[in-house]
Amino acid sequence: MKKLVIVMLLAAALGGTKGYIDHQLHQELDKLIITNQISAEYSEISSSLLGQVIITDLHLQPYVKIDKIILSKAYQFYNKLPESMVLNLKGVQIAIDNSSQSTPMLISAFGYKPYYINLKELHNLGYSNIQTDIYLHAKLQNKKLSLSGEINANDWGKFNISAELNNVSKLTNNMDNIELVSFQLKYFANELVNKVVKHLAKRNKITPTQLRHDFINKLKRDIKQTDITGQVQQFIENPQVLIIDLEPNFPMNISTLQTLPLQKINLKITNQ
Repeated sequence: MKKLVIVMLLAAALGGTKGYIDHQLHQELDKLIITNQISAEYSEISSSLLGQVIITDLHLQPYVKIDKIILSKAYQFYNKLPESMVLNLKGVQIAIDNSSQSTPMLISAFGYKPYYINLKELHNLGYSNIQTDIYLHAKLQNKKLSLSGEINANDWGKFNISAELNNVSKLTNNMDNIELVSFQLKYFANELVNKVVKHLAKRNKITPTQLRHDFINKLKRDIKQTDITGQVQQFIENPQVLIIDLEPNFPMNISTLQTLPLQKINLKITNQ
């Protein structure tokens, strides 16, 4: 009998504590939305006994809807980055603006207008929104941050991302000294690439084969790195997997990377 009473008291205590935490989370999220003037609505925010924070039915106006956000080990957050974090976003929907859009100035200036497709054209091809699930895992140890993630965007394809960063402080407001050690993006294509090629060919009144040929020749003249252009050509002709690796000869901060030519940042593109 005493054991039963103890269990009931513990359950009541845990239930009351969880209710208090959920109430505080609700207040903090509302405060965050108001303070940062975010146009957002959500159905519920709650916690689990495993330290997760769960937000359901989040709407970020006017274009983004997320069915569920699960942040693991959320108790580690207190004005600093946690040593390990898992973020799971389920049922993310991003609407595509179908208003007419002109070609960006730089795209036209560098001669890539024939190969540019705007959002309205994508909308007309049946890509009216992006529906995806996103999984991210981050691990911080001795100022070294390892990131990995998967973005399953259904009709748009699947993306695997990994990155290594140096000089990452647990203090979230210190970003200036962060250095990139490596970055990799894997894109697993589906029918999107072929549909875009066929559409652009029709728009330019040429065949898909001629469009691919013209684009690769343009790329070869501009980049002059056959190891990159050759892999891009293989992908465009047979779109399956495209892997982009970025691994500088030594760790560099992001601002430095932006000023260097491709040859000095060790950019590699492969198909397997």
